[in-house]
Amino acid sequence: IALLGLAGQALPASAQAEQPDQPNVSDAITKGDLPGAARRARELADANDIEGQYNLALFYWHGVGIPQNFDEAIRWTTLAGVRGHNKAASARRIMSKTLEPIVVQKAMEWSRLRLIKMAEGGDDAALVSVARSYSPDFGFANDVEAYYWASLAFSAGKSEVRRQRDGLVSKIKQADLLKTQQKANEWFAKFRKDRL
Repeated sequence: IALLGLAGQALPASAQAEQPDQPNVSDAITKGDLPGAARRARELADANDIEGQYNLALFYWHGVGIPQNFDEAIRWTTLAGVRGHNKAASARRIMSKTLEPIVVQKAMEWSRLRLIKMAEGGDDAALVSVARSYSPDFGFANDVEAYYWASLAFSAGKSEVRRQRDGLVSKIKQADLLKTQQKANEWFAKFRKDRL
């Protein structure tokens, strides 16, 4: 069975490194247990496994092992894509061309809310992902929001966002910069007070 190129191809280690009592997605596909593979992909996706999120999106997109659901497919592909999964970002571009813009927008909003909760819970990598979600690459650019989240990520020690953050400074009005910096200080004091 072909899931956007997964036919005959072993899934990455993250999808295969399972608990002894848990089937892995690749083995379930090989055995023809597509509903089991989809269930395991869902478990991994819910546990914030980026590969599981991408695989779940493919199951939904193709309707293999679970009922076809384009809304769910674009949600999970968007989440994995903004988290840095290159294949998911590419698949998202393809999916986005066939879906109504409001569906794609709602998927981004859903992804951002999930990432913000992760960030508030202490996941600094989620800060990078939220900043990335506001870049032109994902179709919903907002320089002020991108700067805000990149500033938070950089303050949390994620140096990979420095270029993004610094590149946005010249695009934002001084008054907006000051408001955004104050808002970032307040967020950091609330959710990372142990680091102050």
